[in-house]
Amino acid sequence: SSGINAEYGGSTVGSPPEWCTHGISYGHIQRHYWSNGLFLYWEAKQLPNFLLAAPILLLVGLLTADYLRRFANLADLVTRDSVGYGHVTCLALIGVLTMNVQVLTRFLVSSCPLIFLYATRLQKPLDLLVICYFVLFAVAGTVLHPTFYPWT
Repeated sequence: SSGINAEYGGSTVGSPPEWCTHGISYGHIQRHYWSNGLFLYWEAKQLPNFLLAAPILLLVGLLTADYLRRFANLADLVTRDSVGYGHVTCLALIGVLTMNVQVLTRFLVSSCPLIFLYATRLQKPLDLLVICYFVLFAVAGTVLHPTFYPWT
């Protein structure tokens, strides 16, 4: 009994584990075990994960810059389209600053179809490069993720 309790974070029989004593325990679990929080994931050992997320972040940066470039002043910026651009930009910023970057590509691609719409408007040779990235990412992810290799 004491071994099971110690395994889940409790120190002695009858004392609650550390994650039970916090007001919102899921937030504590994310910070403690997954390093979620403002800049908590920014470590040198995570550089490969940032490199994996770089293409999608570059694409989001390009589409955001392209959107902002089209408007002369802030009043013109708020249009019906601004919701989608604001959505993808905010999700990318939240992801980079507070989340495990490993899931950033999956997080953005699954929730922001605007990324794919923007990719269709790119000029050659950038459009071919982005299409190759999408296909390579889908194929590699299909093979590596279910075999428990680190892939997002």
